[in-house]
Amino acid sequence: MAENVFEAVKQSVSTREAAAFYGIEVKRNGMACCPFHDDKNPSMKVDQRFHCFGCGADGDVIDFTAKLFDLSPKEAAEKLAQDFGLIYDSQAPPRRRYVRQKTEAQKFREDRQQCYRVLSDYYYLLKKWEADHSPRTPEEKPHPRFVEAIHKKIYVEYLLDLFLYESEEEQKAWIAEHTAEITHLERRLKIMAENKPTNRERLREITDGIEQGIKELFESEKYMRYLSVMSRFHRYSVNNTMLIYMQKPDATLVAGYNKWKDQFERHVKKGEHGITIIAPTPYKKKIEEQKLDPDTKAPILDKDGKIITEEKEIEIPMFRPVKVFDVSQTDGKPLPELASSLSGNVPNYEAFMEALRRSAPMPITFEAMAADTDGYFSADHQKIAIRQGMSEVQTVSATVHEIAHSKLHNQKKIQIANDEQYQEIELFDKPGLFSNGRIVRDNLPEGVYCYDLRGSDYDPGEPVCVEERVVVNHAGSVLLIEPLELAEDGRLMLTEEEGLNFVGGFSTLAQFLQEQKKDRHTEEVEAESISYAVCKYFGIETGENSFGYIASWSQGKELKELRASLETINKTSGTLISDIERHYKEICKERGIDPNAKKEPEMAVLDAEANQQEALFLIDDATYLHIQPCDSGWDYTLYDAASMKELDGGQLDMSELSCMKAVLQICDDNDLDSTSLRRAPLFMVETLQEAAYQQMQAETSQMTASSQLTKAQEQALDEYPMPDEQVSTPDMQEYGYSYDGMLPVTRERALELDAAGLTVYVLHEDNTESMVFDPQEIMDHGGLFGVDREEWEKSPQFHEKVMERQEHQQEREQAFLSQNRNCFAIYQVSRDDPQNVRFMNLDWLKSHDISIDRSNYDLIYTAPLRESGTVPEQLEKLYQQFNLEKPVDFHSPSMSVSDIVAIRQDGKVSCHYCDSVGFTQIPGFLPENPLKNAEMALEDDYGMIDGIINNGAKEPTVAELEQQARSGQPISLMELAAATHREEREKKKSVMEQLKSQPKTEHKKTAPKKSAEREI
Repeated sequence: MAENVFEAVKQSVSTREAAAFYGIEVKRNGMACCPFHDDKNPSMKVDQRFHCFGCGADGDVIDFTAKLFDLSPKEAAEKLAQDFGLIYDSQAPPRRRYVRQKTEAQKFREDRQQCYRVLSDYYYLLKKWEADHSPRTPEEKPHPRFVEAIHKKIYVEYLLDLFLYESEEEQKAWIAEHTAEITHLERRLKIMAENKPTNRERLREITDGIEQGIKELFESEKYMRYLSVMSRFHRYSVNNTMLIYMQKPDATLVAGYNKWKDQFERHVKKGEHGITIIAPTPYKKKIEEQKLDPDTKAPILDKDGKIITEEKEIEIPMFRPVKVFDVSQTDGKPLPELASSLSGNVPNYEAFMEALRRSAPMPITFEAMAADTDGYFSADHQKIAIRQGMSEVQTVSATVHEIAHSKLHNQKKIQIANDEQYQEIELFDKPGLFSNGRIVRDNLPEGVYCYDLRGSDYDPGEPVCVEERVVVNHAGSVLLIEPLELAEDGRLMLTEEEGLNFVGGFSTLAQFLQEQKKDRHTEEVEAESISYAVCKYFGIETGENSFGYIASWSQGKELKELRASLETINKTSGTLISDIERHYKEICKERGIDPNAKKEPEMAVLDAEANQQEALFLIDDATYLHIQPCDSGWDYTLYDAASMKELDGGQLDMSELSCMKAVLQICDDNDLDSTSLRRAPLFMVETLQEAAYQQMQAETSQMTASSQLTKAQEQALDEYPMPDEQVSTPDMQEYGYSYDGMLPVTRERALELDAAGLTVYVLHEDNTESMVFDPQEIMDHGGLFGVDREEWEKSPQFHEKVMERQEHQQEREQAFLSQNRNCFAIYQVSRDDPQNVRFMNLDWLKSHDISIDRSNYDLIYTAPLRESGTVPEQLEKLYQQFNLEKPVDFHSPSMSVSDIVAIRQDGKVSCHYCDSVGFTQIPGFLPENPLKNAEMALEDDYGMIDGIINNGAKEPTVAELEQQARSGQPISLMELAAATHREEREKKKSVMEQLKSQPKTEHKKTAPKKSAEREI
């Protein structure tokens, strides 16, 4: 049977058919992404056989199936025969498992629901664009989005009516004709789902700021600080490194909000503003093009004389701003201490110098030289020489400087074996050389950068983008002396305006490099900049003596040359740093050096006068004392040796004392026995701090659990984001102003909103208002201020407050579960969609054996139920509301298939899956009330839970805690801080009390009333 089944499969099924059947997308030219390695671009050719140009996989259809499903050849052949219904050995194949198919009616309902949802979202967006982008004056050029809204809104209204009132036949006909249009529109809406229509404008401002920042950067000290930042972020692009420097010059380590939380167990401090950088967000778009005759290039016509069009998918590179935060903006678990500095430790210095030797492209020697020469690079002899007798810092700095010369400016090394002629080109305005074939990169000198051109799927010889290496559709190679800044996806798209231009000449590589040779001053600046960046990265301070002439070099230069130099410095520094780190780790392993260990000076006895630095002592084998110098004297911390718990700490304001005298004084002040005193390894400090932090975390968790019930009861459902949380609408009405279209703000918030571009009004107690034209008017007014509700709801600040809810998933869910009134919560699949279940119905989930998991969903919105009715009636009302009349603070996609609605009604919580038709109740999506579980963990009697949680622990006062401390009982510093904060908050006057306590101010300046503006 084996022979017959093999023959039947090979004669009936091609590898291309099998690949398509098993879900692998095969392009028209027979190329597909290889499933046998991490293939981002199609590298596998599929026809009767298959062959991957990336990993080398090769064979026929049976080999393909066996490798794909990890089967033996016989099992693979039998699987193919079964899947394709082939007859072998005169017998029919085994009966295939029946798979339930959707009826035509089900398919139509799903298609109709999808179209209606997409059109509803689009209609809502058009209305918003019409309001947001309407011209302010007749002369103003209409915004493209305003034009689109005017042209499309009435048509979309007609389509919505069609799906509501017309017959099924008309709806089916429209869907069949416009499927591609709906798919494109859905993809477009998904890109704009976060309601950020001004990304392009924001990105333009950021880019303009980058260019201006680079011009200013080359002014001496600012340039040095930039290099310092670049050394810490050598993996960032030039643009993002500049953005980090411009917004936070003292940044040392940045990461995204979730990365700090998930990978470093730290959280961003409240009120901190993120650092904006640029992230790629490319998207694919389907376009229709005229089908051309391959010979005449003329459009092909159908039998009716109409031009035939064909659909083509293109990828459009897009970018958007994202937020990251510096370590100084976060709190939490201390970061691990980095490897020891190499500046003053002799063993580490020797290992580091050896790492430099291995990273250099040529030998390094030491020679006697004049005092004004630190070293030189000899192109004639291909060596690096360093002056003998210099300090370690000078030696390292000079060595890195000369290594940079040897990598970037080594003209003598350019000894090409042949004199191949290349075509002269300009690639993104950079001069270069072009070759139709592949270039052997190992033969290229340092400072020459080689990139490959990728051809299109339809014409492999027509370059469409630039990449580091191209395997399939290779359309040529280019050589440059300036590196390209590739996008995050590793490519740069070629366009008609900016891309590849042939200038008409031919040249060898040696001739080209000679023509493009940089002047000596530029070479020195590049070498010194790289030296500074590399040394700074490893914690070695090299001084500021070289930055004077670096600043003078930038005078009179064009921005193109400045940017090119920065990219060269950035790329070369990053490469050199990676090489040094790799070799240094190898050397430390070879020599038995712990790169993270702090080497302590050998001391037979404690020297009271010699040690003036940080130290750790063990007192009477019971207490650790950590001491370090500060501005006013000495900081110290005491730890219990057995439990490593932090006991006490403080500051000794006696700067005149030496370290040992300070230690004796601290022992005396804390009643410690200084007669049994010995030094401990300084690396123990990190262990003590970590243990103390863990104990503090445990104590914090215990406090959180004990107060969880009270806090959760205080939590409310999602509320309308007010512009100022310090003042409310009732406060404004009590003040004497009652117009509900105005939202109140205090003076401080008014100044912030005015600076952000919002219109601020002075509110008067006679129920009138006047517009603010100058910030001084805000300072002169002693009462309340206001902003227009509609303008506030359209502002970026309003959107940010709405999106901040997503950072408090657990608290909001607890608030929903602990409500005593009827309410609802909406969950949507998280943005990353790890299971690819967005818009999938329950039948699809069951067929793929996928269960509904709370961890794959985000809590989007919570609110009370305003009307009465059964649960099905409530669900139907919510579906209509969140598709046709979404609340202004609901900034997420309309309710659709895969969303989950949780209803709390009459004390019971039920969860319902938005299915293809109606809702389906799903059990187990939400856990039991977590507050109930928290109470069970704290109650002495586990049976005393009656469903209503109302017995939170009594919080101690400051006086009670101080009395405990005086009586010798231990107290928690965190409890004392919390009690102090509570009592200060209780003593603080309300906003209205503060306003009433201020003297009345006379309004000397009269501004136009808002009512007058409305009439205009």
